[in-house]
Amino acid sequence: MRLAIVDELVVSDRAPVELQRMFHVPSNLLAHHLDVLEEVGLVSRRRSSGDGRRRYVRLERVALTDLSPGSGVAVGRALFVCTHNSARSQLAAALWRQLTGLGADSAGTAPAER
Repeated sequence: MRLAIVDELVVSDRAPVELQRMFHVPSNLLAHHLDVLEEVGLVSRRRSSGDGRRRYVRLERVALTDLSPGSGVAVGRALFVCTHNSARSQLAAALWRQLTGLGADSAGTAPAER
């Protein structure tokens, strides 16, 4: 949900009611996700300069610069987790090792029987 919100805000600022309609979620659930995104600095909420009653959600693009390749953020070993550790997390770990040359582990929240 949060990734979808960020994805949508890459295109344009949005009023919360627009996001609510796009994602078919109640306003309290959307507010929770926006609070989390705002807490980590990915979005901000501002009142409209033309009509002070309207609010808009805006993507803070500066926060995304650390996520881009070559940003200087040190990346090391990764952990990939899926429900049973039977395929998805193992595949993701293998891809990580192949693409980055770095170590990776996989795990499951409810590992399957061997």
